Amino acid sequence: MNRSFVQRAATACTLLGALPFALSGCLSHTHADTLCPSDTYAIVASASIVNDVDWNAATIGALLKKYPNAPVITWEKDVTEALPQLKQVMPSFTAFVVKPGEAGVHFTIAVSHLARELDDDPYTDTFWGVITGYDAQSAGAVAAAEPIAIERALDCSGCDLKAFQKAWRYSEDRRGTMNTWDAATDTTVQDIPCDTDNTQGVLERLQKDKVQFLATSGHATQHDWQMGYCGPNMAMIHKEGELLSVDTKKETFRANSDEPKVYFANGNCLLGDVDQRDCMALSWMRDGGVRQLMGYTVTTWFGAQGWGTLGLFTDTAGMTTAAEAFHFTNASIVNTLEGMIEQTGAEDIRRSRMIKITHFNKPITHQLLEWISALPKEDQLKQRDFLMQIIGNLHDRDTVCFYGDPALDARIAKGRITMLPAVYQPSRKTLKLALRLNKDERKGAVWFRLPGSWTYDVNALEADEALGKPDLCVDNMIRFPNANLTKADTYTLILRQAQPQRAPDCEACLD
Repeated sequence: MNRSFVQRAATACTLLGALPFALSGCLSHTHADTLCPSDTYAIVASASIVNDVDWNAATIGALLKKYPNAPVITWEKDVTEALPQLKQVMPSFTAFVVKPGEAGVHFTIAVSHLARELDDDPYTDTFWGVITGYDAQSAGAVAAAEPIAIERALDCSGCDLKAFQKAWRYSEDRRGTMNTWDAATDTTVQDIPCDTDNTQGVLERLQKDKVQFLATSGHATQHDWQMGYCGPNMAMIHKEGELLSVDTKKETFRANSDEPKVYFANGNCLLGDVDQRDCMALSWMRDGGVRQLMGYTVTTWFGAQGWGTLGLFTDTAGMTTAAEAFHFTNASIVNTLEGMIEQTGAEDIRRSRMIKITHFNKPITHQLLEWISALPKEDQLKQRDFLMQIIGNLHDRDTVCFYGDPALDARIAKGRITMLPAVYQPSRKTLKLALRLNKDERKGAVWFRLPGSWTYDVNALEADEALGKPDLCVDNMIRFPNANLTKADTYTLILRQAQPQRAPDCEACLD
């Protein structure tokens, strides 16, 4: 046939469900059959969204402008109705679009399980995000969000300020002092005096400095956030979709901010739960410029998902998008639970789902209960900490929601690590992934996200020595737990016998 490879590849992908990102511009000048493989995208929407003209246009319409070939899958009574079609599509990313009354803790748990059920392994098969809003307009702003190159951050929980170009921190456990960082002028993080009431400082960061990333801890519910643990301080509340800040004198100020931003409520209870239309999460999206939000839909106590996501995102600045940091962290939790299953034999951990939501939310499965009950009394006490580790990871695996477009490239700009485009050579069946360390060093976990779902020879991975050995290799992500990147350089991973999950069909179309 006389068609170019790109034309043939595009035809094949159209027949197979269509790719949302164009293949043009991905050809290598070195090999005629080398291309940058594309990700796929799916939209799963409730019938109430599809049948509502305003919500449909604002959300599904906005997503289809960005991903014009994405299939739209509709469910009537339960989101699990989408599973058969998602298994067929196997999308890299899935947006779950719902109205506020359909979101919340039980929907989060259902989506968390659904996204792991597209194939036989226990890991997330499609990187997901929930798109909703106070109204159609605010939900549409979340759906239509453009990439965010994060340079300015406000931290109220404790993260690496040096990951950003400019950053401010108000401590949750120390009043009267704040931390600042400016990459253009500082060599160390600065400690400077501040008011013990941080209301005006936080408002200045949001409204004047226009921060693009926010991380919080402290007491919170679905309807407020109280800064800090060490005495009276500011609070953030909402009313009819508007954000309000209340100082220690009970004076109220508008806390609106229009700068597009990512918000990790990594240390807060309940802030990620949409228990009604007028709540903190939807007010931040409507009035605070938030385009992606991670938050617990229940009380938090273990913290693996929230703090783990924040740590990975900032410690490897630039390596992951906000959504990737969330899903890589979730994969780590699942991987930890898999090891615990081997030790206990409690395989029902994989399918365990919290149904009754209580204040303490400490789930325990039948097989896990049988395992601990069968131990001698003295051994039960010895295993107490181990049991709590299982319960804590099981809790965090399912109860943290990620709101926003999961494919949105929202990452720290000018970061320590740059991920390079994946390159595929179909004739050699090799997929090349690479990252570039720009500065500092990286000793610890490094992740690669594969563009979609792939089969490959796990025993024939070719990685630079500094990456170490991978300990988690699944169809859409690979983890190197002990990377030792000591100098600015490019580090490469090559997958052999690599084929997209639909490789046989693609090959037939390309003949």
